[in-house]
Amino acid sequence: MARRAEEFTRAFSPERMMLSDISEVVMLEQSVSPTPWSGTIFTDCLKAGYECWVLRSSEVFGYLILASAARESHLLNIAIHPNSQGRGFGRSFLEFAISLATNEDSERLFLEVRPSNSTARALYQKRGFQFLGRRPNYYGRPAKEDALVLSLEFIPD
Repeated sequence: MARRAEEFTRAFSPERMMLSDISEVVMLEQSVSPTPWSGTIFTDCLKAGYECWVLRSSEVFGYLILASAARESHLLNIAIHPNSQGRGFGRSFLEFAISLATNEDSERLFLEVRPSNSTARALYQKRGFQFLGRRPNYYGRPAKEDALVLSLEFIPD
């Protein structure tokens, strides 16, 4: 089964997000997040020059936003459509985000995750992310929830 997932994952390559992708990205965001970002936030990320990427077949089924500065990167948002989860896309897309960060000469990659998002937490833990702390009431509606702050340190060659 794992081999099939890897072969399936290889069939799709990340593409740079374009302004024309925003409406599909927002629809996907609304399907996966209890507190979805607006189209304006995604547009601002593109205009700011962040690393903005999508996965698509006939439609966008994944996206990620990564910001890098001062030898640190921050994975601001990453998502895979619920119908495409469990097939290795999230793992592969996370590896892609890590490669973007290392290409920026980052020493570490930070992210926040909801404590209730056990699937994402397991993925990050398996990849070696370490718990740094909590941001109280970081997430809003439908119910306030803390954010777990995680970090992946990159070991220099």
